[in-house]
Amino acid sequence: MGTRWIGLDIGGSAVKTGAIQADGSSIAERTVGVPPGTSTGAMFDAMASAVVELAEGRLPPRIGVGVPGLLDRERGCVLVSPNLPWLAGADVRGELARRLGLAPENVRVENDANVAALGELWLGAARGERHVLVVTLGTGIGGGVVLDGELFVGAGLAGEIGHVTIDPAGPRCGCGARGCLETYASASAAIRRARERALPQEAPGDLELLTERARRGPGPERALLEEIGADLGRGLAAVVSLLDVRSFVVGGGFSAALDTMEDGVRRGLLERAYGERVAGIRLARATLGARAGWIGAAWLSGRPNPPS
Repeated sequence: MGTRWIGLDIGGSAVKTGAIQADGSSIAERTVGVPPGTSTGAMFDAMASAVVELAEGRLPPRIGVGVPGLLDRERGCVLVSPNLPWLAGADVRGELARRLGLAPENVRVENDANVAALGELWLGAARGERHVLVVTLGTGIGGGVVLDGELFVGAGLAGEIGHVTIDPAGPRCGCGARGCLETYASASAAIRRARERALPQEAPGDLELLTERARRGPGPERALLEEIGADLGRGLAAVVSLLDVRSFVVGGGFSAALDTMEDGVRRGLLERAYGERVAGIRLARATLGARAGWIGAAWLSGRPNPPS
């Protein structure tokens, strides 16, 4: 059996981990819960234990980690994580390297949306694409930009589509600004907007029910999701105009509603994008689901050189 590549994807309610081989065959997966009030140290202990379990006595030379928020790539530290306050300021590289006995430089840390993009590029809906933006719709909105077949991070903040301004007078975002895309088109934004309209829901925040009702035909649920889609399209239009990217892969839990939002997304693109490029835009749902992040992180760990 070949060398295992191991990846971790830190999320709001769980850390997803897995081991995979270079040919893309998955070996094992583990999920580490993030109970409310858990200390940062206890979380890193649990993550290290999961890696050791996945390694089965053969710890790989490197591991990859996807983290939400802004990070210092040189130090492997999280600077800001608006939706996971416990992670803000954490030395992810150092904490895991110390627990696993790895050299710090062999713990590769990357933004969670970027590792999800790598996962979809390697084994998912973005396979074969040269220029693509992978968008993750969850509690917030993240994005990973692939240009010429390689992840593009720029000076470090490339791909933060969730913080493109849709309306400068809009709701306050967790980042401190107003009117960011994620305040309009994330899962949490959809829940807020549904409540503001007093849409009937058997359970608060039941996006699955909201989406199912939207699929039944015209009505307030369909209208809301099309409006959310239009706002998403307005954000994506900035990427089309700036980078001429014409392929978008949408992942994250809220991507399940993409079919009800697609008409709105294309309307928003038409409204804001410059030029005659919108008709040829590919809009697809991600295929790896919640596995995209850890798979992309594992691939990052196995590559000779990380993105720069």
